[in-house]
Amino acid sequence: MIIDLNSGDGPAEGAYDTCIIGAGAAGITLARKLAQAGRRVALCEGGLDYYTDASQDVYRGEILGDPYFPLDSCRLRFLGGSTNHWGGMCRVFDPVDFERGDLGPEFEWPIRADAIAPFLAEACALVDVDPAFGDGPVDGSARVKHIDFKFSPPTLFEQKYRAELERSDQIDLYLAANFLDLESDGQTASSARFANYDGAQVTIPADRFVLAMGGIENSRMLLWLDARHGGRFFDAGLPIGRYWMEHPRTRVGEAIVSTSVEELEYFGLRSSVLRANGIMNCRLELDRQGRDRTRRLLNEILCIAPGLGRRLVALADRNLVCGVRMRTSSEQAPFADNRIALSEARDKFGIPFSELHWRTRQIDRDTILSSCLLFNEWLVDNDLGRIRLEDWLADGGDWPEHEDYGGNHHMGGTRMGRRDLSVVDENCRIHGSDNIYVAGSSVFATSGHANPTLPLLQFTLRLAAHLTA
Repeated sequence: MIIDLNSGDGPAEGAYDTCIIGAGAAGITLARKLAQAGRRVALCEGGLDYYTDASQDVYRGEILGDPYFPLDSCRLRFLGGSTNHWGGMCRVFDPVDFERGDLGPEFEWPIRADAIAPFLAEACALVDVDPAFGDGPVDGSARVKHIDFKFSPPTLFEQKYRAELERSDQIDLYLAANFLDLESDGQTASSARFANYDGAQVTIPADRFVLAMGGIENSRMLLWLDARHGGRFFDAGLPIGRYWMEHPRTRVGEAIVSTSVEELEYFGLRSSVLRANGIMNCRLELDRQGRDRTRRLLNEILCIAPGLGRRLVALADRNLVCGVRMRTSSEQAPFADNRIALSEARDKFGIPFSELHWRTRQIDRDTILSSCLLFNEWLVDNDLGRIRLEDWLADGGDWPEHEDYGGNHHMGGTRMGRRDLSVVDENCRIHGSDNIYVAGSSVFATSGHANPTLPLLQFTLRLAAHLTA
């Protein structure tokens, strides 16, 4: 059933087993799974089932540090969340992403890849992709591997699942339900309070509550609850909002490569190479250039290394090599100072806007540079190509300001792990809480290089299994 609070409808009668706050990929998935297990669910969406400026305005915020996308344009606030504008690129975490404690305690997870692996096939079905990822070494290389991505249509959750939510006897989908606060019976949350766009408020009681509001809003709302209630609902002093991460994305150079290499498009380094070099995960993307740009690259090589240049020109004439533009999308180290905080300015509901503090660090740059150099070594050793790095990367200059900054991938802030370095435990329950959980990519302790949608769905399905066990 769908209840639009803007229409003046009140909440349905009775308490719910679970109140899910946020109806994007995580919230919709969790609601469907709980309903299938016979649980009664309130699924509460702050927006409507279409875009409105009034809802999107809540996502405004301030950015301090490195340049980044405006916070009200890099995510969407209506039914389906940011699946309404995602690109559909899907990738699993690598096992090594859970095993980088060698880089420091901030990189530690309380689980390993096998904890979410059983949920891969179902997560892939949610976004209509094949679960068979075909990573593998390139020509038997012990250093370099081909990275396999799957591409969703992309699946828009509002379009795919709205009818199911509407006809469900177990799910009440509330629209225009802007979360304001939790109310308690002693130390345990007992109900959530919401307002529509006219300011009218409703209270929804439930046995448990799940924040599924996205990789920025989950932190924002927990910071708001902490500011209002101190340690009432969960432990005081949790690093809420901290260790926030993106996937820094940038152009790193150009190359002449064998067409057999270009056709594979996405590359990475084997886990043993990452560990041996003390760097994080990173993917290299090759984008084929036109003939004119390829010729210019070949002319540059002719000037520097005439013998090599003449050989490459001959290969290019036979379409055996081509020019490519190289980009990277890399893991970002989890630093406490990269964080979501509360602004002095407030939204129309009286809640502080988000304030994003975000910078790339030396280890982020080292990861990108080392990945490119190691990839170039493999190309040279196998006579498959040569790379020309961008000056800013080769010479240690400033990060280019014209770049995309990241992938609109919002991770961390309510990270999973041990008590002193995290917000939630291995089951996504907030430390010190009996009945408040978090769903989504904000629970990631590290980010790997994988686009977050598929892994966050795996984590959400795992949470559903825990809540229905």
